[in-house]
Amino acid sequence: MTDLALPDAHSHLSGVALRITDPNLSYGEFEHLCGVLGALHEAVRFAIGDAIIQGEHLFGESAYQAFERFQLSEEAMKEYVRVAQRVPRSRRKKGLSWSHHRAVAALEPAAQKEWLKRAADEEMSHHDMRAALRNGTDPQEVECCPTCGKRL
Repeated sequence: MTDLALPDAHSHLSGVALRITDPNLSYGEFEHLCGVLGALHEAVRFAIGDAIIQGEHLFGESAYQAFERFQLSEEAMKEYVRVAQRVPRSRRKKGLSWSHHRAVAALEPAAQKEWLKRAADEEMSHHDMRAALRNGTDPQEVECCPTCGKRL
């Protein structure tokens, strides 16, 4: 992994460590750093799934040599591809995690859109979303606060 200087040069990221280089780092800056790392974590799973799909299309079987650079298990790559294929970029919802999208991947496209919208509107965790999906809770059946719109 190429070493990366993270936002505002307060930290240094290598393939094996994060080192905060600013001894006077404020809590706000630390919180921002954690947000950047979280966003990278979420984005990379979609990016890998999309890269595998597009790499296979562009380069055929020779792309598999490049996929070894991910250093991921075959199972992980298959899961990233499954979610990327079943929930295409046009249906993905910013602000929701990869895990939200994974939870709806088995659904039909219209149901995916409905559940992703509901999760965003109600600020559902992916755990709550999966539980509602398991229980067969229809999005219209859930009681919400008339003031703020959050689930009760």
